Amino acid sequence: MIDQKLDLILVELKEIKAVQASQGEQLNSQSKQLNSQSEQLNSQSEQLNSQNKQLSNHHQQFKEINKQLKEIRGKLNEHDQEFKEIRGQLQSHNEQLNSHGEHIQQLIHIVAATNTKVEELTDHMNQVREDISVLKTNQQTVLQTQQEHEKLLERLSIRSVSHEADIAELRRAK
Repeated sequence: MIDQKLDLILVELKEIKAVQASQGEQLNSQSKQLNSQSEQLNSQSEQLNSQNKQLSNHHQQFKEINKQLKEIRGKLNEHDQEFKEIRGQLQSHNEQLNSHGEHIQQLIHIVAATNTKVEELTDHMNQVREDISVLKTNQQTVLQTQQEHEKLLERLSIRSVSHEADIAELRRAK
């Protein structure tokens, strides 16, 4: 948007220069005519007055052009100030982006370290799972052995009761 405004200002300046050049050429032409016809102009004071009016008009136009040029310079100064502010803001944004980039790099390193630890923990968890599986197998074996021992103990206790009864009968019989 600012570039467009600057382009418009440049176009206007070129037009003003063209008008000035044209008017300058007209003034030079009239001046040459005045010098070459100075004897005729003395006799024709009305024409001189008319040309003086034209020169006054040109002078007024130059004043207006100068006024417009001052306004354009003022606008250019305003645009320069705006550009300086925008540059400052861009500098601030660049600094923030650099800071964010550094933070992102730190986060990338943290994530990489975390990923490494997660892989280590995953390996460790797999080892723990294998150990648990072995422990379950061992536990089942122990339970089966325990059940077999309980059956044996039951049989032995029945035999023991039977033997004690036999012994008690033998003692009574004696």
